[in-house]
Amino acid sequence: MSIKVNSKACYGCRSCELACSFHHQKLFSPELSSIKVLTSMRTGNIKWSIDSTCDSCEGEEQPLCVKYCLYGALKEVA
Repeated sequence: MSIKVNSKACYGCRSCELACSFHHQKLFSPELSSIKVLTSMRTGNIKWSIDSTCDSCEGEEQPLCVKYCLYGALKEVA
């Protein structure tokens, strides 16, 4: 499984980072997240990266970043 980002739906709230870090470390700390959300202060453009530590929230019903994305910007794809 992989995670797809809909850039038009994302507002850069970073709740996905918090959910991810909680899955991995049981802490709400964006620095410990597998997904990173970066917003350009100059242009307002939002970029994401998902690193190799992402396990699609193994053991969960669905990836927590997808589950807790407030705007539906993240989707799980086969």
